[in-house]
Amino acid sequence: MPIKKLIEDSQPTVVQETTFSHDVLGRYICNTWDEAINNGGAPFDAIVLGSGMFGAYCAEKIYRQGAARNKRVLVLEAGAFLVSEHIQNLARIGLKVASSVTSDPGVPRETVWGLPWRGNQASPGLAYCIGGRSLYWGGWAPRLTSADQTLWPLAISSYLNANYSQVEREIGVTPSTDFITGALYTALLARLTTVSLTVTNIDSVEEAPIAVQGEPPASGLFSFDKYSSAPILVDAIREAAGSSDSTRRLFLVPRAHVIHLNTSAGTVNLIEVDVAGQRKFLSVPSSCAVILAMGAVESTRVALLSFPTPLMGRNLMAHLRTNMTVRIRRSAIAPTLPSQLETAAVLVRGSTPQGRFHLQFTASASPTSASDDLLFRMIPDMDLLSSILNAQKSDWVAITVRGLGEMKGNKASPVPNSVGSWINLSPFEVDEFGMSRAWVQLVTTPNDDTLWNSMDQAALNLVQQVAGSPGNIEYFYNGSWQTLPPSLSIISQQMHDGLGTTHHECGTLWMGAPGSSVTDENGRFHHISNAYVTDLSLFPTAGSANPVLIGLTLARKVASAIV
Repeated sequence: MPIKKLIEDSQPTVVQETTFSHDVLGRYICNTWDEAINNGGAPFDAIVLGSGMFGAYCAEKIYRQGAARNKRVLVLEAGAFLVSEHIQNLARIGLKVASSVTSDPGVPRETVWGLPWRGNQASPGLAYCIGGRSLYWGGWAPRLTSADQTLWPLAISSYLNANYSQVEREIGVTPSTDFITGALYTALLARLTTVSLTVTNIDSVEEAPIAVQGEPPASGLFSFDKYSSAPILVDAIREAAGSSDSTRRLFLVPRAHVIHLNTSAGTVNLIEVDVAGQRKFLSVPSSCAVILAMGAVESTRVALLSFPTPLMGRNLMAHLRTNMTVRIRRSAIAPTLPSQLETAAVLVRGSTPQGRFHLQFTASASPTSASDDLLFRMIPDMDLLSSILNAQKSDWVAITVRGLGEMKGNKASPVPNSVGSWINLSPFEVDEFGMSRAWVQLVTTPNDDTLWNSMDQAALNLVQQVAGSPGNIEYFYNGSWQTLPPSLSIISQQMHDGLGTTHHECGTLWMGAPGSSVTDENGRFHHISNAYVTDLSLFPTAGSANPVLIGLTLARKVASAIV
């Protein structure tokens, strides 16, 4: 049932109290505007707009790498503190991603979710909290393929190749088998490797690159489990808090919604912010880097509002996503699987003349259609764990195949246009701060549709080859298990996710050469000397890879350039 809303009074306190909680974590992590801005300290060297997956990571890197030069960093976050790590590292707390909507209802969904833009596709929107969507993401973190990276500027591609492994270690992707292991994993990997040779458009079968640290990185340390950028930012903030505010090098101000960036002579010189309902103006010296990290849509919107160019908003891409569920008899995967099985995950890559795709296999001996009953969960009760494992003794292995196909961006056509996907400023609607909302136009092209169908057919052919014969496989559609495979039409109608639901929007402020891109090889706007981007809007192409590993590696590059 609802409870009463609390209203601040004039009495000072160290830690605020709610009906149920001591707000210790919020107080120890966050600062007020006055604490951060009016403390008599030196001007900031970097101001990061957003504390999600990439903003938090970039801010922490600037703070750490800038220690010798005493770099001061300010993070402005539109949301507030929610939790300090990925929600799946916690017990069943009840937090989840909001469902997709086309128009925001004006109140938070699932506590912190809001949709600041409008568009032709429904979307969950953004998680307005410290850590942002990094608290909720799925964890898959493959690299771009070498073929993908031939379409990127050489310097960026070389940087990615040189730094992937470092970021993979940071986020728990490597070693890959400290999290996913066991008899089912070994058998499924071997079976897929064997049968993939007979399936058209399948290129490789690989260990699952999942950002979960299953074992401690060194003796005596805890593992961090599923990665989020929130913990590294929190740790840096608490280290910085040991200094007085005037000498402190890192601050995070919540409920600070950036409205506009003012510029003069090609430099950002003023940031207009709404802080908990009050309009504030922050002067920015030319030596200070301003880093947009609000997600591709909102970073593009603020750039269009503040210092537009004709290329901004072009090249919008997302991913073509399919979720197919089948069940295959144990004996078809391996004849001697043990009675009690644990969850398995495998990555399968593919390509067609239209583009690249990959298939994320998850499997378990679940009696339901859910192959991930024991994937990405913290179960503190060992009795409960035993009961779940004991239930997973079905003769069937449930397998979910999530396909991700690449969309090709359109860099040539002006925005708006009728032939591609793009972002611009809506001429019809303003937000609660009086500024134009973004309009997001996401459509598939004939090339995209052909790739999507080819990916679905490859997934269907592959699971059939794993099964070996029609009697060894059933397919979940029309609400129940079926013995006949679904048609491509049924897959399209029942198993495709909406274009706006992947959280993978990218490409609208892409990196490259002056005149043919929006930002340079360090994520800096070509025409603004102190404004940078560190989110998925930097991507020249999308490929099929889940974008987090690539985005974090680019954030590392942006931070190094600023320091």
